[in-house]
Amino acid sequence: MNEQGKKDHFQNAEFRSPEFESDKRSKRFNERSVLRQEQSDKRTKGSKSPHFKTKSGSGSRAFASAGKTEGGARYQRREGGVASALGKERVITEITADNARKNGTVKVTLKSSTAAGGPGVKKTGPLSPRAPEKIKKNRTEEMKVYGESACAALFAERPQSIVRVWTTVEVAHKSGDLFRYLAANKKVYHVVDNRELSLVSATEHHGGICMLVKKARPFTLSGYLSVARSSDCLVLLDGVRNAHNIGGIIRTCAFFGVKAIVLEDHELLNSAAAMRVAEGGMEYVHGLQTESTPEALRQLRQAGYQIVFPTTDKRATAVDSASLAAKTVLVLSEQDRLVLAEEGDKVLNLSFANPLPGNGLNVAVQAGVLLAKWQAEKH
Repeated sequence: MNEQGKKDHFQNAEFRSPEFESDKRSKRFNERSVLRQEQSDKRTKGSKSPHFKTKSGSGSRAFASAGKTEGGARYQRREGGVASALGKERVITEITADNARKNGTVKVTLKSSTAAGGPGVKKTGPLSPRAPEKIKKNRTEEMKVYGESACAALFAERPQSIVRVWTTVEVAHKSGDLFRYLAANKKVYHVVDNRELSLVSATEHHGGICMLVKKARPFTLSGYLSVARSSDCLVLLDGVRNAHNIGGIIRTCAFFGVKAIVLEDHELLNSAAAMRVAEGGMEYVHGLQTESTPEALRQLRQAGYQIVFPTTDKRATAVDSASLAAKTVLVLSEQDRLVLAEEGDKVLNLSFANPLPGNGLNVAVQAGVLLAKWQAEKH
């Protein structure tokens, strides 16, 4: 067939466009689609799974129904995203305070998080072995101090040791000098609410202020005795480890003008609870570290100090009839330690009418009685 013949053949051929063979097949297809849609509507209507619903006029989404987790907890989100799935609420408050130069005002933002189940708990514990060396060093060299009197005395005596400060709004209004110093020396401070400060200080007895400070460096007893003194009174702690008792003793020593206290473990003085009870006295009484109590007593006797032991023994000398030397060391212990006494030492009974077991008086009260006696003799 030549080219003209092929052309005539294709022009005369009958071609039909594709179409459904019958309406019956199309009808089955439509019925199947309607059935599937009805089954889908039934599943959606009877389902209890959470679904989302978009509010008109708002681009944000909210839960239309609360869903349950395996433990039965419900997720809920408040308007504005204030409450989260963890049940915590972020509260932001702005106040106005005077700036450091007292020539204007600044805005202070207070941020706090509250939990639906109650106050949060501060996570504490030992550092990981993989913690950076700087964090380990800071944990060793720094400590927290709280209590208004303790922090005020620390700021007055060694402000350069302050690293960071947290205060409530009430205390911030009374701490103008402190805040001016912090701003001038570019030190960090935070104005927080009472709940946040309780978490930072790990106590409810913070007094509205908490400081992160460098620990005070200890002195040695041998170095202290290298300087000759004609009149001096020291307190030696033998086995006293209770932070509140130590704080009470330090406060009493500061009140009567005692400049130093002898003990084996200087870290006992680096206690936030002891510093709070001392009411600032820790800044005026220095710790003198020694290897052991017997060795300290030997050095003190050699330096010309009179050693005084309080006791409840009825055979001891009454404190009223005793005379204390110009250079005296008061040995305080939570138990009778007369085994350490030697010939020439003073053993004094503070009260023959004492019916109480043990030492009778708290060690801090014993310190007050003996120091009042020593001061009354005008040493």
